Amino acid sequence: MSITTRFPRTNQELADLGGGQPVRFPGTEEEYWALLEEAAYRVDFYNNEIIAAMSYESDIHSDITNKLMFLLQTIFQGQEVRFGNSNRPVCIPDCNNAVFNPDGCVIQLPAKFYEYRPGMTAELTPLVLFEVLSSTTRVRDWGEKLPCYKQIPSLQQILYVDSERPRITVMERLEGHDKWLEIAYEKPGDRFSVQGRQLSVQEVYKGTLAL
Repeated sequence: MSITTRFPRTNQELADLGGGQPVRFPGTEEEYWALLEEAAYRVDFYNNEIIAAMSYESDIHSDITNKLMFLLQTIFQGQEVRFGNSNRPVCIPDCNNAVFNPDGCVIQLPAKFYEYRPGMTAELTPLVLFEVLSSTTRVRDWGEKLPCYKQIPSLQQILYVDSERPRITVMERLEGHDKWLEIAYEKPGDRFSVQGRQLSVQEVYKGTLAL
């Protein structure tokens, strides 16, 4: 399927419409997957809307994403997992087949996929995922994405890392339940656990934000 002119293709075309904010279009799942293949920017699908956001990220956002991905790779070294970045979509069938692109995720192996068609797939088995919050993403990350993320059966932890102040919110699924424990960490010495490994707020933000 080719994309009609009502969908922008480049970051500049998208910026002209949204001024740096995510832009929403009514759209079908078929249109979403076709646009995902052609667009130069990040695209999500939620409640029959295609949500487009510029692929540009600030230096702070990039630094935090890279640091956290490195820490997770260290924690999971030698385990049967692989890692996805913001270009790797995650599908949530229990949330009306929503498709989001988290800033990073740890994927449980053997992986399972949602296959729209051969060569076009999304992850179904993230074990840990994280979002780096900013003024343009905060409302969507909390209001739309989080309730859907909590419906992923394989998911054990969700990390929301603020890029504008030192604050890490860790959500952990309670064993044997569909309930989640949520704790926010703000002090440099505050420590939280991922897969039994202790990390500190300072480790995540070192060299990025003043602590």
